[in-house]
Amino acid sequence: MAVGAVLDPRYKLCFLEFFYPIIYGQQHGSEMSKVKIICEDLVKEYEIKMKGKESVFSSQSHTPNLIDVGVDGVNIDWRAKYQSFVSEQNIATAHCRSELDIYLEDGVLPDQGGEFDILAWWKVNGIKYPTLQGIARDLLAIPISTVASESSFSTGGRILTPHRSRLRPETVEALMCLQDWQRCDMKGSSNAKLDIIGCGTILEDFDVSNIKL
Repeated sequence: MAVGAVLDPRYKLCFLEFFYPIIYGQQHGSEMSKVKIICEDLVKEYEIKMKGKESVFSSQSHTPNLIDVGVDGVNIDWRAKYQSFVSEQNIATAHCRSELDIYLEDGVLPDQGGEFDILAWWKVNGIKYPTLQGIARDLLAIPISTVASESSFSTGGRILTPHRSRLRPETVEALMCLQDWQRCDMKGSSNAKLDIIGCGTILEDFDVSNIKL
């Protein structure tokens, strides 16, 4: 989640710098360092992957461009030498400032609330941050459940709706049996002081008649 916050142009490290002292207290510095190391390792890993793809593409599409130099008519592949020179210059520059450093040094976007399509932002800004774009595409596109977290711990709030539920019919049947057993146990206990009628059930949101058990 911390890496996801860093990849959000509205938050970046500022989000962690604000909340980590509250969460971790005096240990916030070491926790921040861990997040930075993870981000740097991800960038290095994706850079290796991207360079591998680029080398394969360039080897397939490379066509020699020869020019004559000098009176002896020696042919020199000047484009290949020029690209090698540019690559060396880029490597030297990369040692000074990495793509991650440039991204973090840029100011954060103002958080205006409402909807913000972060994947669309990375699609547009991928030209400037190609490696980070690949990380964001893989990390931020991971699907998550639409069920609220409290639904995993509560059976009385009618939190699960037919639209948000994805329970299999076999699971619904098992829950119905378990509900009956629990009610029988409560009715048979002389010390139970629970209001059975008031007990909610997560099954009340299901249209059980439409489920083929």
